[in-house]
Amino acid sequence: MEKKENNTKGVATITVTQVDFNRLTKLIQTLQNNNSVDPQYLQFLSVELQNAVKIDSKLITPNFVTMNSVMNVVFLDSGKTMELRLVYPENANFTKGLISVLSPLGCALLGYKAQDEVIFKAPKGVQKVRIEKVIYQPEANGEDLL
Repeated sequence: MEKKENNTKGVATITVTQVDFNRLTKLIQTLQNNNSVDPQYLQFLSVELQNAVKIDSKLITPNFVTMNSVMNVVFLDSGKTMELRLVYPENANFTKGLISVLSPLGCALLGYKAQDEVIFKAPKGVQKVRIEKVIYQPEANGEDLL
């Protein structure tokens, strides 16, 4: 479905907090028999999480994208910049910049850090974005630590 790369390592392993890992694993299990979610997105996120480096929420650096992080991303083909918040599916609203972790872009952003370039497969074809800056990360603000 999606192929993620960063500038130096080719296909990269993401870094997620143990809290995000636990919550997202539970979400995947809950939605597996739900026909409203494309199973390929659940499968892709599941594989990404299994291969991810898991880190204590108190130890992750503030430049990583975690759940509920706000970031500036640049779509490299068009040069368009957007401010996005990575959210759970029930809170998603693309017009307000709230991107679901189960969307191609949302899944692609999780676990990467500022200045990483990420390639993902969107409905309109392959896209490439750069995470310019993580503006807000819950863990850096003392939230989502448990």
